[in-house]
Amino acid sequence: MSNPATLPDVRMPLEMGVDSRGILALLDALEADPAIEPHGIIIQRSGARIAEGYWSPRQSIDQRLLYSVSKSFTGTALGLMIGEGKLSLDDLVIDHLPEYFADADPAFDTLTIRHIASMATGHMAETLGLARKACPENIVKGFLQIPPRRAPGKLFAYNQPPVVALATVLQRLAGEPLLDYLRPRLMEPLGMSHVQWADIEPGLCMGYSGLFARLDDVAKLGQLYLDRGEYQGKALLPSGYVDAATALQTPNRMNIEADWRQGYGLQLWQSQHGYRGDGAMGQYMVVLPDQNAVVAFFSLTDSMQRVLDLLWEHLLPALGSSALPDGDSDEVLTQRLKALSQPTVSERLGLDPFQPEARPIEFLSASGSGDAANPITSHRTLKRITLEGQLLVLDEGDYTLRLPLSADWQVIDHVAVSAGTDHLGQIHIDLVLRETPHRLELTLNPMDGVFRSHWPLPPLFGAGVGKYLALMKAPE
Repeated sequence: MSNPATLPDVRMPLEMGVDSRGILALLDALEADPAIEPHGIIIQRSGARIAEGYWSPRQSIDQRLLYSVSKSFTGTALGLMIGEGKLSLDDLVIDHLPEYFADADPAFDTLTIRHIASMATGHMAETLGLARKACPENIVKGFLQIPPRRAPGKLFAYNQPPVVALATVLQRLAGEPLLDYLRPRLMEPLGMSHVQWADIEPGLCMGYSGLFARLDDVAKLGQLYLDRGEYQGKALLPSGYVDAATALQTPNRMNIEADWRQGYGLQLWQSQHGYRGDGAMGQYMVVLPDQNAVVAFFSLTDSMQRVLDLLWEHLLPALGSSALPDGDSDEVLTQRLKALSQPTVSERLGLDPFQPEARPIEFLSASGSGDAANPITSHRTLKRITLEGQLLVLDEGDYTLRLPLSADWQVIDHVAVSAGTDHLGQIHIDLVLRETPHRLELTLNPMDGVFRSHWPLPPLFGAGVGKYLALMKAPE
């Protein structure tokens, strides 16, 4: 149960000087864009929560994989340790991990904590695959064997192994798993009661991804940074660290997308407006100091710039409006937020209601691979599906899911499912993995006993997501 002191201060937009019509327009735009599947949104102004809503079957209690928003929690651990005097940004990494440098490229003798926290190791591209190949048992050792193109500090490259190196240093200094270090210093004071972190190696938090938390937790972290590290009058983070983390550390003018060429801070991106943490497939923590606002947003999208474009187009004017409406629009927004919903598969495809068969039917995976745009089946661990009336049984060898089907969303543990039937008698199923951004689409053909599977956006397996549907949830 949350500490009452950590519950959000909920206010109406009008009370906080915000035009709720702009928030309504933002919701309209997010729902209308075919490239964006919105899941949850929180907007805060001056520390007060003025909007919060979830597109069912997504829920406020969902403990969600953040992908690279995890980095902002790693950066927060760095700030805490700097405040405790355990290290500084100018410390050499070799001084903290000397045994990792036995086979390292000599250029890394000057590698600092600042370099690995700001994506400035001198490489020009992602090195995760190369690091695994160089040293399969230890990514950091493998990474240090990859020669940088320039001296550390001279180039930007969004890169995962430096964050693993940072997590390794921090965990060594903490003397305990990084999440255990963060709990009394960050999670408990802010009321983040449902946070888990997947390991990249036994006993080592992934650092760059793999953190599972609620949208509320993301909003709270954003508010902590907006408040320059203070919470209820107490400094949790050193203000000097917050200033450094949220300032430009490494330029990145070569990127073609407007908000990705603003540069990088310390485990935080610079934006056209403010700064942010973001994660693959549409996870955002946006902090707007000029507007005294925070936006936390979960979605499924590969058009991440488009989400920010819509924020700038609709929300920024609402936050700076001088001509505020009467309170009726606040009530309209309140009701709209309560009624948010993701289309069921029948609504999405215009199907007839699901009609269960009287006899059990077994479906086997379609053979072949199709093409890159339309693979015949894209979730290859799923080998057999059985339909027993209204019960769907998904068989992945040692793992089995049993899910009741209907036209409406059915929520079971970490899964939500809906079903419908097309004019050919094929059964279509949308399978929402609620603790990830992802949704799996299934098509079952009773005529030939074959099923097809399709991820609209495939999970980044190995970044905190297990490859089996039954395991696509927060670590136990």
